[in-house]
Amino acid sequence: MADYSDRLRLEAEKINACLSAFPELKISENSPWEKVLEAENYALSAGGKRIRAALCVMFYELFSGCKNIPEYVYEAACAIEMMHTFSLIHDDMPEMDDDDLRRGKPAVHVAFGNAVGLLSGDGLAILPFEIISRLASEGKINPETAIKLIGILSGCAGNRGMIAGQMLDLWSEDNPERIDEGFLVKMSELKTGKMLIASCLFGAVLADADEMQMKSAEIYAKNVGLAFQIVDDILDLTSTKEELGKPIGSDLERHKPTFADVLGLENSQNEARRLSKAAADEIGKYPGGGLLAELAVGLADRKK
Repeated sequence: MADYSDRLRLEAEKINACLSAFPELKISENSPWEKVLEAENYALSAGGKRIRAALCVMFYELFSGCKNIPEYVYEAACAIEMMHTFSLIHDDMPEMDDDDLRRGKPAVHVAFGNAVGLLSGDGLAILPFEIISRLASEGKINPETAIKLIGILSGCAGNRGMIAGQMLDLWSEDNPERIDEGFLVKMSELKTGKMLIASCLFGAVLADADEMQMKSAEIYAKNVGLAFQIVDDILDLTSTKEELGKPIGSDLERHKPTFADVLGLENSQNEARRLSKAAADEIGKYPGGGLLAELAVGLADRKK
């Protein structure tokens, strides 16, 4: 029987194939403006576990009962992945985290320069809304569904979601003495958790989930998102550059408090496991939710 890691690998392959086929990302004119497209493709093809896109697909499957996932669900999942990639491009830039490595490759701003890096991130933040609109205009999803998806994505990624979390992250570097567990929870719920909520809700909306199912998807994602960030903080101290595919110790270098600092490594790991179990318990009550429950628990023990 396949486990959640096998399913993630399978979904990553499908998502990668879908990303490479988008007409909106094709380079055709060999024009200077297409340098932005080149950078966008570079960022999207850098790999990664595609967890957010996989969650969209898996929640669609769970709540629809459909094992044969329609192509439009993968396209919507790719829209999530594009928004996530935009955030990584901008996070790596000198004005933010100033990291020169992402997924084992030079960061976009290193490979293409700061200006192209900025523009490629902007492009990938806007493109998801074009894709969702196209899916509606092609009749693959109905207009009401498209409006719901646009509202979810803009809210979770925008100035009350992921962007707000990044602002708190920047603020924390200048105010380390004012950072406590409550602040870190709020920052992580915004910066990491909101896009995971969007991922799960995308699948639920596409499956025409009911109110209780939507709430369960949000509870699952909120717990997984916080656990994910706590483990990220732990790995920044305990892993290696080779394992993570990006610089380690960057938080320490910038004197930025993390869960590992505030709670300690052992307590941080215990909290991540508690949150992951809460997510697993919430989704495990649904028939067919076993893989999602395994995924939640596995993320708390990941090594990269």
